[in-house]
Amino acid sequence: MEIFWSGHSCITLRGKETTLVLDPCPPDIGCARRWGNPEVVIISHMHPGHSYTDGFDSEPRTFCGPGEYEVGGAFIIGHSTYHDSDHGAERGKNTLLLIEMEGLSLCHTGDLGHPLSSALTRELAKVDVLFLPVGGVSTLSIADAVALTKALQPRYVVPMHYRTETSRPDLEPLDTFIKAMGSPQLDTRPRLTVSTTNLPMTMQVVALTCDNRVG
Repeated sequence: MEIFWSGHSCITLRGKETTLVLDPCPPDIGCARRWGNPEVVIISHMHPGHSYTDGFDSEPRTFCGPGEYEVGGAFIIGHSTYHDSDHGAERGKNTLLLIEMEGLSLCHTGDLGHPLSSALTRELAKVDVLFLPVGGVSTLSIADAVALTKALQPRYVVPMHYRTETSRPDLEPLDTFIKAMGSPQLDTRPRLTVSTTNLPMTMQVVALTCDNRVG
């Protein structure tokens, strides 16, 4: 499986059978890319920075909200969460996405704004790849993002939703999260290629650059 990042919280998963795009963002907060022809688009919540569906060459199936979905060998469970720590009173609801694909377990938290329940934390305990907002402000605090990472101990952590040249200027930069994590070695690359046979023995933080030419 190949994993790409297109800025903000937009992640593309390209597998052998299907391609999924999660939380597509508009070009003004993302980066130059060619969407290609994904079979599936999944949206964690309908805020404009996470639900831009005009940039596709095809007409993919689109899912939004909690539920269970299965397509092209991928099984997706959407868990209902909130965009803030006050049960959605400030920013509304959010869907945390758990994806089982090609023997791997991947979690895209969307704009999660609060610590997870102990039950959901246990359900995510075997996640291989965690896509996590680390810019604070309108999602998890930096401290809560670090706590969730350490609780789940995924093989890969892929940061998202942080300050870049094109994103919201009020977000924290990636360095803030890295320092809070104890300054682990940061692996930067344009794509992450992962399978059940090449998972690292210990957790790695991988910052993906905006090179999303997946078509």
